[in-house]
Amino acid sequence: MAEKQEKEKQRHFMVRFDIEGNNIKTSMKTENVSMQESLGLLDMAKDQILDNLKKGRKDLFHVSKKDGSE
Repeated sequence: MAEKQEKEKQRHFMVRFDIEGNNIKTSMKTENVSMQESLGLLDMAKDQILDNLKKGRKDLFHVSKKDGSE
């Protein structure tokens, strides 16, 4: 059982932007995610934002549950 838990390590990549007036503060936290994966995830988020802007959508992010359902 411990081996299964070890194989299924939780992975997190979080980016936060705090916008205060003309100042933007950024912070990033990763857990079990490589820098290359982080770049790929940022690129995916950018593409999703651009696609939604092209569609004229106000809700820029598509949200899904952990099990993959919407």
